[in-house]
Amino acid sequence: MQVPPRTIARQMPSPRRGSILVIVLVVIALLSLGAYSFSQKMIVESEATGMYARQVQTRAMADSGVELVSALLGESLDPRDIGLYHDRGQFQGIEVVAHENPALSGRFSVVAPIEADPEFRQIRFGLIDESSRINLNAILSLELDTTDFELATTTDDGDRPKELAQREVLMGLPGMTEEIADCILDWLDDDDDIREFGAEFEYYEGIGAPYPPRNGPIVSLDELLKIKGIDSWLLYGEDANRNGLLDSNEDDGDARPPTDDADGVLTLGWNALLSTNAREINLRADGDEKLNVNQGLLTELYDALLEEFDEDVASFVVAYRMYGSTDDPETGDWPVPEPPDPVTRGDLNLARGYRREIRSVYELIGITVTANEAGDNGDETYTYESPWSGEPGTMASYLPDLIDTLSVSDGPYIDGRINVNQARREVLLGVPGMTEELVEEIMAARAVDSKTGEPPEDLQEQRATSGWLVTEGLVELEAMRILDPFLTSRGAVFRMQVIGHFDAGGPFTRIEAVIDATGELPKVIFVRDLTELGKGYSYQLLIPN
Repeated sequence: MQVPPRTIARQMPSPRRGSILVIVLVVIALLSLGAYSFSQKMIVESEATGMYARQVQTRAMADSGVELVSALLGESLDPRDIGLYHDRGQFQGIEVVAHENPALSGRFSVVAPIEADPEFRQIRFGLIDESSRINLNAILSLELDTTDFELATTTDDGDRPKELAQREVLMGLPGMTEEIADCILDWLDDDDDIREFGAEFEYYEGIGAPYPPRNGPIVSLDELLKIKGIDSWLLYGEDANRNGLLDSNEDDGDARPPTDDADGVLTLGWNALLSTNAREINLRADGDEKLNVNQGLLTELYDALLEEFDEDVASFVVAYRMYGSTDDPETGDWPVPEPPDPVTRGDLNLARGYRREIRSVYELIGITVTANEAGDNGDETYTYESPWSGEPGTMASYLPDLIDTLSVSDGPYIDGRINVNQARREVLLGVPGMTEELVEEIMAARAVDSKTGEPPEDLQEQRATSGWLVTEGLVELEAMRILDPFLTSRGAVFRMQVIGHFDAGGPFTRIEAVIDATGELPKVIFVRDLTELGKGYSYQLLIPN
């Protein structure tokens, strides 16, 4: 029997033997890629967290600047304290975080443009007085004497209506028209009467606006964009980053935003010239009440003046309230009949009452008062010379104390007066009685050092009151009596731009804040983050040398 040959099965190699290795390699590659991506993402997140933390630090630095200013304003508002306008030691590059590494060393700076710089290039380190701007909410309450304006239009009887005088306060603003001015005033006044070129409820209803006129004080200047005829160009002008300086992109035509006229001059928007809350405190520098020379009871006025000054001053001021000056005597009947029982102080019968109120303390300077009083032998004439000389050279010695002591009202605040030391040209043009020639002289007199950006210290001290316009010969005393109700040398509400930054660049924060120091404690009433508009000022300017 033949045995068949043995069949030996030959095992062929599996065609899938190498695929496992490929799969393993792919999985490893994917895992590695995932790990790398995760690692990169974590690095980016870490950097972003670090950057965010540094950004938060800069905001805290900027907030520190606001708190410092609040503390300083709580100490003193004396106009003779000149540090708030420009003080490098208090406001330039104040170190908040100390570190050897400049990238970790943090500071804040309180920066403002120099309003008198015609080239819009210089800065200072200090505050912007809101009283250097026109307070829109105070225009309607200003005691405007229509004869204070030099106006082209008059009514048939030659008088200037109060509405037109109110309009004139706004006419110095760039791009302002009579139509827009009347629309603003219609928005503010509490009635529905349409001014000559104004607009009231019917207009806004007719265009489908979802709002009526406010007919009251506005809260923010941004609200002006709701008013007929006002656009963002009028409100913000060429100053795209709102630093008050003429930057290169704001003087190149249409090459880069914003659109500008490339004339080498920064066209400011109204947001740099207007305010909603400018006011000053009607108190003495030490916080005591001023002596109101217009108080109703002449006996109390006389006694208060006697205590504050002497008998000569008391008799002179009261006689002026009763009779007016020799050059401009008050006419008209006495407010009360001849009293049967006289109340005398010195040679004056105060029971007769007064016939005039004092509009400006400057009315009391350099005048003579003649009083006709009944005596034992019939009417007798008494003459009272002002104890305050009208000679400009003499006025500078007593004006700061006189303005600090006397007031023409007893209210705690005075709204809307313009700070003659800081107001821009466009604002000064709206002051009743102010001429273009005088405005130019004021701007020229407010000279600043081209290197330090600050006026000479002796000038700052001399200009602690607006009376420097007289003492330095810019206006006559008679003109100052017209200007004074609308001028001041310092308000009590301040605006500032504060930049929080590191020494070696990196993130920064720029905020704008307004602090109201009219209360018992200063109060931050407005804060806006301007960081998205850029730093606004170079590190070379911000960091002390």
